[in-house]
Amino acid sequence: MKRYIGIWVLCFLSLTFAQGKIKLPAMIGNHMVLQQNSSVKLWGWADNKKVTVTTSWNNRTYQTSAGKDGSWTVKVDTPAGSYTPYSITISDGEGVTLSDILIGEVWVCSGQSNMDMRMMGNTGQPIDHSLETILNAGNYRDRIRFIAVPRTKEVERRVDFEGRKWEVSAPEAVVTCSAAAYFFARQITETLNIPVGLVISSWGGSRIESWMNEETLASVHGVDMAAAKSTELRMHHRLGCMYDTMLWPVKNFTARGFLWYQGESNIFNYQYYASMMTAMVQQWREVWEAPDMPFYYVQIAPHKYKDSRDTDAALLREAQAKALETIPNSGMIATTDIGDEFCIHPPQKNVVGLRLATLALTKTYGIRKLPTTGPMMTKVDYSEGKATVTFDNASAGLAPAFCNLEGFEIAGDDKKFYPAKAQIVDRTPTVKIWSEQVSQPVAVRYAFRNYAGNITLRNTFGLAAFPFRTDTWDEVK
Repeated sequence: MKRYIGIWVLCFLSLTFAQGKIKLPAMIGNHMVLQQNSSVKLWGWADNKKVTVTTSWNNRTYQTSAGKDGSWTVKVDTPAGSYTPYSITISDGEGVTLSDILIGEVWVCSGQSNMDMRMMGNTGQPIDHSLETILNAGNYRDRIRFIAVPRTKEVERRVDFEGRKWEVSAPEAVVTCSAAAYFFARQITETLNIPVGLVISSWGGSRIESWMNEETLASVHGVDMAAAKSTELRMHHRLGCMYDTMLWPVKNFTARGFLWYQGESNIFNYQYYASMMTAMVQQWREVWEAPDMPFYYVQIAPHKYKDSRDTDAALLREAQAKALETIPNSGMIATTDIGDEFCIHPPQKNVVGLRLATLALTKTYGIRKLPTTGPMMTKVDYSEGKATVTFDNASAGLAPAFCNLEGFEIAGDDKKFYPAKAQIVDRTPTVKIWSEQVSQPVAVRYAFRNYAGNITLRNTFGLAAFPFRTDTWDEVK
C-alpha cells in the first residue's frame, strides 16, 4: 500500500512541477530577433495567474496576468539594434530564461513557391550563387536569424506550431531557408549594420484568397465567395486556410514590415487581384496593430504558362501595379528581365532579394539619391507615326543605349499589335517606338505577354523597367 501511495505522490509532484512551468510558443525562443526601438509583444501560457518578464538589456521587470485559459501577453520596450546578445527571463513561479536574443529589424515574408523556394533550390531548379552563399552563411550567425512556419494538414486555426525554431545563420540551416528572404536580409544587414530577423510563412501554389478571412474577401466586389470557400479546393487554395494555419501563429510577433511574393496562382481571376491584395494588406495591418506597416512585393516574373504569347499573366502583373495606387506605404519590384520561359521558379533570387532590399532601404530606412524601383511608364505621346514613352525612376537615363530594345509592340486603330523597333532617345528617360506596319499608332505595349523574350530595358542602377500597356483592350492578345 505504501508503495502505491509513494508512486501517487511522485506522480502528483511531477504533475505539479510540469503545470508550474511556463509554456512559450515556437515564435518566442532562443536566438530570436526582436524589433528594435519598439514595444514588442511576448506571449505564452501559464498555470499561475501572475507572470513576470525581465529583460537583460534594461534590467526591467514587467508583470501581467494570465487569463482563464492560461494565455498571457506583455509588451516590452526594446533598444536600438546591435549585435549584443541579450536574455529574457519569464516566470510564473518557475523561471524560463531565453538566451542569445538579438535586437534588430524583423520582416514577415509570405507568399507562394517563389518565396518558399529554398536556397538549395528545387528538383532540377537551381538558385544562382547559392553555393557560396550557403558556405559563407556562418559569417552572418550574429546578423541573420530566421524561423519558418511549417505546413500542416489541419484546416483549423492554430495558435502555435511544432517542429520549428529560430535558426542561426549557418550553412546547414541556410540550405533550407527561403532564398529570396535570405538575400534580402543579407543586403539589409550589410547596409544598416544591424541584425535582421526573418519570419517566413509561405506555401507553394497558395492563392491570395487563402491568406485572408471570409469577412475580408467579402469586401471585394464581384468575387465568387462560394467558389473560394469550396471544400473541393485544395487547402492552400481555399479561403482563409493559410490565414488560419500559417499566419495566425505569428500575428503577435512585432515586425517592421511585410514582404510578399505571390500571384502566379491567381492569373485566372486577375481582374480581382488588386482589390483582393488591398483588402488583405488592410487586414494584416489591423491584425499586427500597425496601420502603416510597409508592404513590399514582387511582380511575378515572365513565364510561358499555357502559351508564351498569351497575356493573362501580363494582366495579373498589371493588377499588381494598380494595387500600388490603393495600398498606402507599399512598393513593388520588377522581375521583367529575370523570367524563365519554361521554369516558373527563376533562379535569380539574389536579384529579387537585392531589389526588395533596395526598396526597403530607400522607402523605409531613408537612403536617398537612389531610385526605389525600376523605370515605370508615366506618359506616351504620338507624332509622325511614332510613339514616345516617358519613364520615371531613371534620372540618369535608360540602358542599354544605342541598340534596338526588345519587347515593344505597337498598334493602330485596328487593334493589331506588331513587333516594334524601339530606341532610347539620347540620354533621356524616353524611348521612341515605331513600326513600318503601323502608320498611325494609338497604343504601345512593353513586355505585355506571359513571356516576351530577351527583355533588357533598365535604369543605370540595373533595375528593370516594369511592363506596361497604354490601351485597355483586355481581349486583344
